[in-house]
Amino acid sequence: MSQTISLGTSFSRPIVQAAWVAAAAFLLALASLLIQPVFDRAVLWPANAVLAGVLLRHQARIRPLSWALMGAGLVLARLGLGVVPPRALVDGLADLAGVWVLWIILARFWPLDNLRTPRAVIRMLLAGLSAAATTVAIGLLAGFWRPAAAAALEAVASGLLGQWLGYCIFLLPVLLLPKMEIPGVDRRHRDRGPLRHLGNWPARMPGLLLAASLALCFLLGGPGALLLPFAALVYCAHAYQQWTAAWLALLSALGVLLGFDAGWTLVPDLLANLSAWTRISLQLGVLLLMIVPLLMSSALAARGDLIVSLNRALDHDDLTQALSRPAFTRGAQEYLRRIPPAPYGNGLMMLDIDHFKQLNDQHGHAAGDNVLCEFSRTIREAIRPEDLFGRLGGEEFGLVLPDCSLEDTAEIAERLRSCVEKIRLYHDSDEPLRITVSIGVAHDRQGLPASLDKLLSYADQALYRAKRQGRNRYCVHGAEEAGPG
Repeated sequence: MSQTISLGTSFSRPIVQAAWVAAAAFLLALASLLIQPVFDRAVLWPANAVLAGVLLRHQARIRPLSWALMGAGLVLARLGLGVVPPRALVDGLADLAGVWVLWIILARFWPLDNLRTPRAVIRMLLAGLSAAATTVAIGLLAGFWRPAAAAALEAVASGLLGQWLGYCIFLLPVLLLPKMEIPGVDRRHRDRGPLRHLGNWPARMPGLLLAASLALCFLLGGPGALLLPFAALVYCAHAYQQWTAAWLALLSALGVLLGFDAGWTLVPDLLANLSAWTRISLQLGVLLLMIVPLLMSSALAARGDLIVSLNRALDHDDLTQALSRPAFTRGAQEYLRRIPPAPYGNGLMMLDIDHFKQLNDQHGHAAGDNVLCEFSRTIREAIRPEDLFGRLGGEEFGLVLPDCSLEDTAEIAERLRSCVEKIRLYHDSDEPLRITVSIGVAHDRQGLPASLDKLLSYADQALYRAKRQGRNRYCVHGAEEAGPG
């Protein structure tokens, strides 16, 4: 009988992961070597930063086999382009060591728990500097960096800045890329792409100003050229989300280096004619061109997250995560005052957990809190995103169903009642706690005044009628019969 080995087995998973990591290392090193006529290795080396970013994005445990094959990929890329074996081996291992140092720092000792903070950007900068220093140090120890004595410091400093510049330019944009499913690693959710900011002309304006400032930078040239796109990049960091700002900064830095090398300024072949210290000055200028907008965009992102968090704390009940009464009232009034009004009108419900005080007295407030949380979770999962669900006080909740007919509102009330009836909670007993809910329904197309206060009053009357008729049911205001219970 023939046997097959599933690719999903634990045996194959490390091999699959190692294979794609090795392939990524080979392709990135090959691409970086092929563009060396454009970017001297001492000026910019992107392979290590992109590879480290790919590893950090997926937060997977990198096994020794993966590191070994990654190093082999880095060496083979150099051998394939004719680099002598000793130099290919040393350069490949030096790059691997730099990637390993950055990965150890950011994945183990100083993890990036939140990319939307200046602290995360500073961590990446310091980790990138450590990785760059590791790569350069291994090259020095191997004896391949032997410049003239007078130029040794300049060459080493330029090489260090070139490695660091690669991490500063590429690492954060790679980490902010949307996630893709790659064999051997977990798939996780990531933010949406940057182009959502560019749907109208006002949103495009900062990007257009950046393009104009870069063109002016190349047109004028001179020692102040790097400052020309700086203000536009700061404007982009303020106007756009972090994803967009990071990629615009990356493209700007690459554009400046490419433009200078291609002779787009008044001084042709600028990179080829730079002295060692002038080259270092250019690298430091590009570093600042990147770092300041990245820090600013992350600070604004952190501030935005804090504002959202504070607004959520104000608008939501801490215990149940339902809307607070003021937020519910504000949202309901906005729905009722919409122009034009909703085609099917708006339904409103009052929901009250049956015998909640008795449950609290018998099982304690902890059990009562658990009931409130589970009840709220059940209702929130059963309604639409645009529906408003809020806690009005104690065990009483409100629900607004915009653009929902009276018949549909009644059907939803019955569905919610049935969902609550199925809740089972265990609290200090083998017997589950069971709860039911009574619901009062009103609708602004029943000839009722559409003001929120009146609708709440009518729904409240229907709710108490449901309770008088035996609970665990819904009643519609203006109807004689209660819904099934």
